[in-house]
Amino acid sequence: MVWTDKVRACFDWSEEDRARLAEVRSWLNPRSDEVIEDLGDQLIQVNGARSLMSNARFTRRLRGVIHEWLTGVLSGAFDEAYSDKRRTLGKRLADVDLGFEDVILLEEMARQRLFELAQEQLADQPHRLSSLMQTLNKALSCDLALIYDGCLDIRDAEMERALLDRFLTVTGFSPTLYESLVEAWRWNQQQVEGA
Repeated sequence: MVWTDKVRACFDWSEEDRARLAEVRSWLNPRSDEVIEDLGDQLIQVNGARSLMSNARFTRRLRGVIHEWLTGVLSGAFDEAYSDKRRTLGKRLADVDLGFEDVILLEEMARQRLFELAQEQLADQPHRLSSLMQTLNKALSCDLALIYDGCLDIRDAEMERALLDRFLTVTGFSPTLYESLVEAWRWNQQQVEGA
């Protein structure tokens, strides 16, 4: 059983959950630009970077990443392909200077907006509203775990790069010499394992 299947099993993900998210998507679609713009504005305001909002390119990139994040959460397809996409989303978030704490904040702001949308639609059906919010909470929690995994990959890569830079500085090795040594070591490992 792959990791994504284990996570889905922990959250008891079902076809009813997928259907509920599809319903939320249908309510969000006519308002998606407004909601994404609002989430981006709130995030920038919290981070104290209002001056960046005057940069049209940055604003487009930020809204694009928020759109990708939100539509991904509402896709309801918690399979291996989804898992891979969410891990790489961590890199795109880092490209617009959003850290994992920003994702947590974004999640809570989106939960509030989506709850308001659901309330409008299901005001006279509290049981359905409750079920829908349980589904949304499961989706957001699972999504957060996948994005965190991607953020850890980025952090690990940065640490490896810093350690390599330090190693090269201390030893005086050139990057080419280091690469050659690593390649020779790998070849040697393959020979040992093959014997």
